[in-house]
Amino acid sequence: MYRQSDLSLIKQFAPGTVNHARDVIVDPAAGKAYSSATFQPEVVVFDTGTLEVAKRIAIRSGRRGGNFSAASLSFDAGNGKLYVVSNATDEVAVIDTRTQEVTRVLPVPGAKSAIGVSHDPQTGRIFVAAQGTDNLVVLDGNSGAVVADTPVGAGALNVVFDPVKRRAYVATRGAGTIAVADADGRIVANLGPAPMANHVSLGKNGTVYAVDKSAGVRNAENDTILKIVPRK
Repeated sequence: MYRQSDLSLIKQFAPGTVNHARDVIVDPAAGKAYSSATFQPEVVVFDTGTLEVAKRIAIRSGRRGGNFSAASLSFDAGNGKLYVVSNATDEVAVIDTRTQEVTRVLPVPGAKSAIGVSHDPQTGRIFVAAQGTDNLVVLDGNSGAVVADTPVGAGALNVVFDPVKRRAYVATRGAGTIAVADADGRIVANLGPAPMANHVSLGKNGTVYAVDKSAGVRNAENDTILKIVPRK
């Protein structure tokens, strides 16, 4: 954990506290932070006041013989839901952050190596980026039905949905682009170049930040962050 004002180190957690930690989501109102333990069927909950592990939320796969592998996270603060995607079993778990319990585990048909997840708080739709099938799968969060299955480019790695602009941004690391889809999963733009687009995050007023890990490809010293500002 780092202090935001000067990026000084506040605490270094012991190795193994979170296995292959991928995403961290902070719920400031509840004083909790959630971290996904990749290759493990759990989300680790931290108390942001004491800086200690508060709970380990176990996730059981709905697939026979499957072992849930927690990857990306998406937090719906208004509805008290945390979405967790499994890259091993192609499922999305829904956690009630008020009770810290798993309420549903939904399969993601048409996805292989599902790794990125986002959501629409207005409709409850769930957006899943699948690295193995190069697609964006949109699920109805209530029924679990597939709303859309959209090819977006090789190596779809991460997705973020803007509930105001009604756009989903998908980082496609293999294709080297940021694919943009509407709330129904239809492609409306393809942005780039982003030779190794790795992660996307939503900022203020619809601004999207994309991590581009292409230093090795470009023979550059550093990776870059792309700033995407949608047209009004």
